Amino acid sequence: MCTIGYGDITPTTPFSKLFSVTFVLFGFGFIDILLSSMVSYVLDLQESLLLSSSTHSATQRRNYLVDVKKGRMRIRMKVGLALAVVFLCIGLGTAVLRFVEALGWLDSFYLSVMSVTTVGYGDRAFKTMPGRLFASVWLLVSTLAVARAFLYLAEARIDKRHRKIAKWVLARNLTVSEFLAADMDHNGFVSKSEFVIYKLKVMGKIAEKDILQICEQFDRLDTGNCGKIKLADLTGSHQH
Repeated sequence: MCTIGYGDITPTTPFSKLFSVTFVLFGFGFIDILLSSMVSYVLDLQESLLLSSSTHSATQRRNYLVDVKKGRMRIRMKVGLALAVVFLCIGLGTAVLRFVEALGWLDSFYLSVMSVTTVGYGDRAFKTMPGRLFASVWLLVSTLAVARAFLYLAEARIDKRHRKIAKWVLARNLTVSEFLAADMDHNGFVSKSEFVIYKLKVMGKIAEKDILQICEQFDRLDTGNCGKIKLADLTGSHQH
């Protein structure tokens, strides 16, 4: 179920093969969802403890800075927690393989790493009953911890790239070509809302299709076709 495949024990009958197919497909997804929920709970708890003093800000700018800080800290905590779990699993597996499976330290470390990374060459495997009972629980946690660690590292890298792009976009002055691109209604001037939307598009925060969908919803609500949504429009649409 952890996609390792040591090769020492395999299904041989048609029933066991069909059962293995179903068990692996559904079981791995269930364990992934379960452990993901546990990781999210731990991260939310740590975030609330670390940032509780910063959640009650006086101004909008302070609230924005706190949100940015919380987002960055959350990503760092996710990466740190996932890597800590990976190193803990490797160390625990090495110790069990050394003292339970009676392997050498190098072989124990080798098999531990090959197991948590789901490689499973098949040259080494758990042989004793206590070792296999330990592996049945240890591998569920460790293999998914490794997958999550790589996922969070990629997320941290993408977040860093987005922050660099946002910093570069906000530091640039508005050129003539950018002015023309930001003037969405082509009336010769750029309003504050147009400027914000253009900057968000350049930073990759929103896409053109998202803007079009929002504009379509606005047009449906603007029953008077006056460019504004009035309370009468909402009341009329509800009655309709």
